[in-house]
Amino acid sequence: MNLYKKITIINQSSGYLTVDMANVFAEKYEEVVLVTGKIDYNNSRLNENVKIVKKIKYRRNKSYLRVLTWVIFQMQSFLYILFNVKYGRLFFVTNPPITPFLGSFFLNLRNLEYDILVYDIYPDALLNFGYVKTTSVIYKYWTKLNYKAYKNADRIFTISKVMKNVLAEEASVNKIEVVYPWVDTSYIRPIDKKDNWFAKKYNLLDKKVILYSGNMGLTHDLNTILLVAKELNCSKSEYHFLFVGDGAQKKELKRFSETNKLSNVTFLPYQDADVLPYSFSSADYSIISLGKGMEGLSVPSKSFYYFAAGSAIISISEKGSEIENLVNKFNLGISVVPGEKAQLRTFLKDTNDSKLKEYKENSRDLSQKFTKGNARKFI
Repeated sequence: MNLYKKITIINQSSGYLTVDMANVFAEKYEEVVLVTGKIDYNNSRLNENVKIVKKIKYRRNKSYLRVLTWVIFQMQSFLYILFNVKYGRLFFVTNPPITPFLGSFFLNLRNLEYDILVYDIYPDALLNFGYVKTTSVIYKYWTKLNYKAYKNADRIFTISKVMKNVLAEEASVNKIEVVYPWVDTSYIRPIDKKDNWFAKKYNLLDKKVILYSGNMGLTHDLNTILLVAKELNCSKSEYHFLFVGDGAQKKELKRFSETNKLSNVTFLPYQDADVLPYSFSSADYSIISLGKGMEGLSVPSKSFYYFAAGSAIISISEKGSEIENLVNKFNLGISVVPGEKAQLRTFLKDTNDSKLKEYKENSRDLSQKFTKGNARKFI
């Protein structure tokens, strides 16, 4: 095999997807460099030939820290490229979302080649959350910089067909490729509850578990879930609602649960990586919630964990999201718009064991389309 010389990946928050990608690059390039703030390996292991260059870690617990760590990482990456002329090909990941600007900037100084992987579409996400307006200087300038970065990139990757359609408004559709996220389906897999220590520990063995795992941010509709939990709460309830993670909304959600004495609701903190196979597989239903307007701007990576674990899917999003499309096309469960409490409650009550088994099997079957082999599509 002919090896190319070098590639440098710029990604502040590197997870197992980046690790798998870097490992594939190591088969093609003589040298692979990963410029990052933190690596979450999960079950993946980084090729020993991949060089790690550590920069500031992304901090998400406060808004000002998010912006500050974004800006510092951007400056550190700028200086790294500036003083390391032999960086080879550049691969920018939108963590932070301003990283691709470096590509078009250095293109004016040097003859370089670069690709971009878009996980979330900015500044549209900021516009959706009301942080900026279309008339603001930030929005206009950011959009202009995006256009330049996309125009000069050799290839643009994104993680859903819906996001590709949004990006096509600013970039040539011919250079945009969809590569869905993936999960190690031998690591995250269905585990029978009777063999699952996590299910035993939290008394979930004889329950139909509805799981929400991840960030409990203000933009996610989680109130609808708790309202359904309230209606289904009784001493002999077969349904148990499990919230795993943290975020700005968690305190209020816990207060609602305590005020209404919801014995069918449990809150847990984020779990360590080695617990994930057991926490995900403890669920019968798993919840994916996208804030209003985010249906075309992001795809939660936890979705692919849910598929691999063999959960029925409850999608809460506006019409037209990638997850809604997958749920409907592959018969994984239900997709409802935010606030649709009655429809969700009816779905849970009307889904018998046979139908639930079908949803779960369909979900696991779908996960086989999203495996580590997807990483090779970046070559």
